[in-house]
Amino acid sequence: MSSRVGFHGGSSIFELGNPADVAFFFRCIECFVVQKSPAADWSIVSDRLYKRYLRQEELEVAIRLMKSVQEVFGSLPGSAPLDENSLIDEAGKTRLNWSLPTLSDVFCKYFEGLAYCVESANGFLMDWALYKPVRIVKTDLPDFAADKKRSLAEYDGLGPDESPFWMR
Repeated sequence: MSSRVGFHGGSSIFELGNPADVAFFFRCIECFVVQKSPAADWSIVSDRLYKRYLRQEELEVAIRLMKSVQEVFGSLPGSAPLDENSLIDEAGKTRLNWSLPTLSDVFCKYFEGLAYCVESANGFLMDWALYKPVRIVKTDLPDFAADKKRSLAEYDGLGPDESPFWMR
């Protein structure tokens, strides 16, 4: 059985799919958004969300950046990764539905899931005065239990060439 991953924040988990599909989502962001808008600081998405966790003060910026990603993806056909030389091999290995009208439609649940977990993290903070960070975790048991207990210092200690914990 293949492992599953998703967003976790506050008291919520939003399953996205297998690790390869989630990694490919971030590759599409890099190819279609980051490379075309290099002046913007995308590290909150490309490093903090992808590899580590979002701090409470980063949530608003992360949502704003992901709305920009969603807009760009909405202007691209769902099959765009199949036409991009740097992505075509990876696209063929995913379980994503490339027949949807736009790339935003292909990754719709990713945008919804992030917003849901950000809202949960903010709600948890308001209700309990405790911030439970938004991050990508393995959603299968017992892997989720281990990820949930992983200290933020472990995430902070990841080097630039190390894989995120959810891909291991």
